[in-house]
Amino acid sequence: MNIYSWLEFNAQQKPDKVSIRYLSEEITFSELWKLVNGLGESLRQAGVSRGDHVTIVLPNAPEFIIAYMAIAGIGAVVVPVNPTFTSRELAHIIKDSESKGIILERTNLDTYLTISETCPLDFIITTGDEGTFQQWASPSSNSILTQTDSDDVAAMIYSSGLTGYPMGAMLTHANLDHNSNLIGLCMGVDDSDSTLTIIPCFHSFSASANMLSMLRYGGSVYLMKRLDFKELHYALSEGGVTAVCAVPTLFYGLTHHPDLQDIDYQKMKCLIAGGSALDIEIYNAFKDRFGMDIRQGYGITEASPVCAVNWGDFPIKPESIGHTVPEVEAKIVDENGKVLKPGVEGELLFKGPNIMKGYYNKEKETSEIIKDGWLYTGDLGYMDDEGYLYITGYKKEMIITSGFNVYSKEVVNVLNSLPGVKDSAIAGLPDPLRGSIIKAYIVRADPALSEKDVKHMARKQLASYKTPRKVVFVPEIERDADGKALLEQLDET
Repeated sequence: MNIYSWLEFNAQQKPDKVSIRYLSEEITFSELWKLVNGLGESLRQAGVSRGDHVTIVLPNAPEFIIAYMAIAGIGAVVVPVNPTFTSRELAHIIKDSESKGIILERTNLDTYLTISETCPLDFIITTGDEGTFQQWASPSSNSILTQTDSDDVAAMIYSSGLTGYPMGAMLTHANLDHNSNLIGLCMGVDDSDSTLTIIPCFHSFSASANMLSMLRYGGSVYLMKRLDFKELHYALSEGGVTAVCAVPTLFYGLTHHPDLQDIDYQKMKCLIAGGSALDIEIYNAFKDRFGMDIRQGYGITEASPVCAVNWGDFPIKPESIGHTVPEVEAKIVDENGKVLKPGVEGELLFKGPNIMKGYYNKEKETSEIIKDGWLYTGDLGYMDDEGYLYITGYKKEMIITSGFNVYSKEVVNVLNSLPGVKDSAIAGLPDPLRGSIIKAYIVRADPALSEKDVKHMARKQLASYKTPRKVVFVPEIERDADGKALLEQLDET
């Protein structure tokens, strides 16, 4: 099994069918297949072989898909990274993944060059003006298909799991095969459809639901590099988009932006919200305005990621994440692993063909999150008597902002390393657009330290979505016996 085979099949069966729409560009399956083959051949010549890791630091652009499928096609492992990551964050992933090379935008090259001496690589490929990507991806009709086992790792996505520091979640070809098929099994999407791909493809949700699903079915991926409301209007009204799988933030924008009020969603096969909790106010406002339901779902990187959604003929319960998807089981357990009755809150566990192989070179951490085949998500919730699942909170110290998980430990470690900071803690501050924003509590060692200083220094080490947007200075931070900050008391100071 190799997910590249989907692309090869569609290139042979429907060579002239549009596979990717991006700005004014259209790429057919035949054209995409040849570009993937060309890059795959070049990577082999550069010494990349089955099981090797290659980091890609790219936004939503055709080069991301070409690189992803070329790496998988030769049996290597894709390591997708958020292009907004700082050099510090990128260095950790390159070192930990033992990557052989990197593919990134020419304009983002300095992010790597800053750490190149401590993170040496065999090759660097750059995209964009004056980049080298076209030289590496010269079209070829020679198949690069490498036969891989279903248990071979296809992609390794960095997630902090329950630990608070990023680890490589190893997703196999079988994992991605299962998840890429869910939009068809659950929503009836097929080769006649086109997915709005505005969530970054380095995010496991977008990779599976938007990108890989269309490469599998022979549909079209409508790629958007960034949110542009004029282009978004075109994509939804004239661009052929029939499936929207996105974070709640987008649905908020679709509901309230004045230029998007004339969209007809009746033609859509599915409207799915995932990545963070769907606020009932967003759901109601969208349905009142457009007469369509948003189906809330749930995923976690370690499960490739989709586990549950309001799907099929089941009545939609908007505040629920729905039922488990085909072949996936769920249960709610207490601290001792005892299965709880319907309506009782506990930790949410999943089991099925979507569960990752494990964390790369982290046997201990893997054994703590996967037990007897069950993935311990660290999310709290309950199951009702009809099998619907609900999320009520997080066992792990985590904040979700704009669909991205931010782990308290990573941010606090950075804040505590800043000059003038004696101690710190963070919390999620409700935000109608992003779900939450990060609020930092700082105990100053230097009385002259300002909010601007903290934000500026933190941004040098943290991606923008992890950087505190609000800073409050407090005299001290009290903690419980486990060292957890008592945030309620901080808000009272």
